[in-house]
Amino acid sequence: MALNGAFSHLAIEVSDLDRSEAFYRDVIGLDVLGRNLVAENRPNSMLAMNTRQRVLLIEVDEVPPYPASGGSIHHGWLLSIEQFKRARDRLEEAGFKSGIDPRQSFRAVGEYNMDVFDPDGNRFQIQAFGEEGTEVLRSGAGRVVMGTMDEFAVGSVTRHREGRFYLVREEDGFMAISGWCTHKNGLTVWQSESWHFYCPFHGAKYDRAGCYIGHMGCKPMRLHPVAIDDLGQVSVDTDHFFQRDGFDPAQLAPARPGARFEGAGLIELPTVSEKEMRERAKAEG
Repeated sequence: MALNGAFSHLAIEVSDLDRSEAFYRDVIGLDVLGRNLVAENRPNSMLAMNTRQRVLLIEVDEVPPYPASGGSIHHGWLLSIEQFKRARDRLEEAGFKSGIDPRQSFRAVGEYNMDVFDPDGNRFQIQAFGEEGTEVLRSGAGRVVMGTMDEFAVGSVTRHREGRFYLVREEDGFMAISGWCTHKNGLTVWQSESWHFYCPFHGAKYDRAGCYIGHMGCKPMRLHPVAIDDLGQVSVDTDHFFQRDGFDPAQLAPARPGARFEGAGLIELPTVSEKEMRERAKAEG
């Protein structure tokens, strides 16, 4: 039997049906279908989303207060970027603060969010994902000299914060792995106690070779070219990114003077400047 990928309706308790109907119509932007259209013994109003789902407002004597601790109970609206901007404008015109995001530090690049409370304190998260979330972001660090080969023990993973990458030392050589998560451009962290890269934004995990572990279908983390000069200095070119389907030992720059990996056989990806992207996103609001 085929699964239905949608839900029928969302029921929300409110204390004043007229006031809440006006909020969901004028601020959220839903369409009012009518009053008391369902077999509910309390006054109610049915509103429609543009995705065929419904919101049912049910009038009660008292709505339980939102937890003083903030809690995590909420409903979420996922919008396009243009819809998000229009919703933000409507919220501001209605006197709401649109810049409230209690989890801003957990947002990936291109992930936009604002929290709003309805007249009864029901919390709503309004979200949108911009194209920045899938672009390949160039840090601007250029060519980075990491040090000599002997400075990196076999099995080590060394982070370069400004260059947004990790230098991984294997028995057979070096690999520079971009620190950007391939899911939605969150910056990963290396969790040495678990021997994997972890993205704190949406929970993606990658093994030490940068290959995805899990069921989200993420591509492996991208690679930067690595070169070792005649004196054994290891350098990473952060301006170039290569996509791969998995790990292959050929992706390593052998641990010897004069060796290099330049992405042979892999697809080089077009990039955008991280700095310019952030400035553009800020200018566009």
